[in-house]
Amino acid sequence: MKNKLTELVKAAKFALVGVANTLIDYGVFALLAQVLGVNVYLSQVVGYSCGILNSYIFNRSWTFRSQSRFFSPTLVRFLVLNLSMLALSTGLLALFLQFGLSKLVAKACTVVVTMAVGFVVNRLWVFRADNATKDA
Repeated sequence: MKNKLTELVKAAKFALVGVANTLIDYGVFALLAQVLGVNVYLSQVVGYSCGILNSYIFNRSWTFRSQSRFFSPTLVRFLVLNLSMLALSTGLLALFLQFGLSKLVAKACTVVVTMAVGFVVNRLWVFRADNATKDA
């Protein structure tokens, strides 16, 4: 029972951090793509990168309470995951735009998919070593 509660708390924290990441990502994207007229894909990369930085800092220190140094194998796994997620999200954005969705709606649809995948991979791979010793 305690492990289920621990996982629910981690999922809730991840979701809160995810909301912040999403607001940062979406806000930067909207500012660049919609307000300033920057290329939609460049806006995607910049916005997503801002969200990635926020995500690592808060998920590392608060959600998963990593004990590793900031520059560590955990950071490498996190960057590999998020560069993969950036590629996935950019591909999804292009797909949703081809379906005729507006920039902001396409971005919102992309966020839903990447948040779900991101939690699972962060929990099972990125921060796994830190959690294996604590959860045991």
